[in-house]
Amino acid sequence: MLIWIVCGLGIFMCFLFLKTGRPVRCILGSALGGGLSFWLLNLVAGLTGVTLPLNLASVFSAALLGAPGICSMWLLKMLWR
Repeated sequence: MLIWIVCGLGIFMCFLFLKTGRPVRCILGSALGGGLSFWLLNLVAGLTGVTLPLNLASVFSAALLGAPGICSMWLLKMLWR
């Protein structure tokens, strides 16, 4: 069920990127923000004890959903530990 929600959010974000008129710029900005937040959250993993693995789901979340997607995955992992 969760995979369908994430896929739906990814498709929704693609439509939003296309609607702006500058889809490449929006995708690159989102991917950059997601990558930086991914790096930052793994940098403070020593304080929180929660790390995010580098896999297809986390890369997809960083690229399409950006910082909110990575922060949501981090929060869910923190709550489920």
